[in-house]
Amino acid sequence: MKTIVVKKGTNIDSIGKAVNLVEAGGTIIVFPGRYEEKLKIKKPNLKIYGFNPEKTIITNNDYAKKIHKDGLEYNTFRTYTLMLAADNIELKNITIENGSGPGAIYGQAVALHTLGDKIKINNCLIKSYQDTIFLGPLPEDLTVRYENFLPADELITIENARVLIKSSTIIGDVDFIFGSANAVFTNCQIISLSSGYVAAPSTPENQEYGFTFLNCTFTGASENNTYLARPWRNNGKAVFIDCVYEKHIKKEGFHNWVEGREKTCRFYETDCRYKGDFEYKRVDFLKTLSDEEKEKYTVENILK
Repeated sequence: MKTIVVKKGTNIDSIGKAVNLVEAGGTIIVFPGRYEEKLKIKKPNLKIYGFNPEKTIITNNDYAKKIHKDGLEYNTFRTYTLMLAADNIELKNITIENGSGPGAIYGQAVALHTLGDKIKINNCLIKSYQDTIFLGPLPEDLTVRYENFLPADELITIENARVLIKSSTIIGDVDFIFGSANAVFTNCQIISLSSGYVAAPSTPENQEYGFTFLNCTFTGASENNTYLARPWRNNGKAVFIDCVYEKHIKKEGFHNWVEGREKTCRFYETDCRYKGDFEYKRVDFLKTLSDEEKEKYTVENILK
């Protein structure tokens, strides 16, 4: 079937059932409800549309320290609530939640895991604590480490995996946007629940774009306790353009994570500002885009 409706007048009461029934290239319409499911979607060219992210919720509560049925801990990369493991999937008007709790207690807990190209997320709420969104693929060294741990289709290499996240809210605390994708966040609200790091890119050295934040707002409850980014691997890239910060963003802005990565990471900040008066001095390894360079940072150009 080309279009599947979940609940309200149908006998399809889960998104998982709809995914099994729908054809590649089809559409799933999800009526409001709380869907307690763990989903791995491998069909390409799907559209999954809710009506309102506040009322259409996909939730699960797996976490890194939890013991899997195989007797091992889940580890970060088996904790996802929703994995999009195919190309050209569009998600709209839905909440994706990992409800397990703070990382200090439960460890990493991924809400959304992407492993495909041309993925679009629009008007969604994505929430957890530590490691809220993983934007794959994995760094090369982890594909080797997890060869006998994760399924083969989760260890694939995708060159320049493109992801667009727009008009969405992302909630977490430590490294809660991480991975190797070429991902653009535009007009998003990024909410820090406590001290930590927003982005942890592992961008490959030969990939031009990493995480790009355009016209995003960063909010948090405390003051001077959150870094914008730290490099998960040597060449991690994150660019912040025309963004607005509350005072939770630390004065230095960025962290090198490991000694020496300040020489190899690629962090840029251009035409951003704090709300209100806030004196700050950024780290020396932060760069600024020239006017000519900034012109290249459009959604269309980055994701072409």
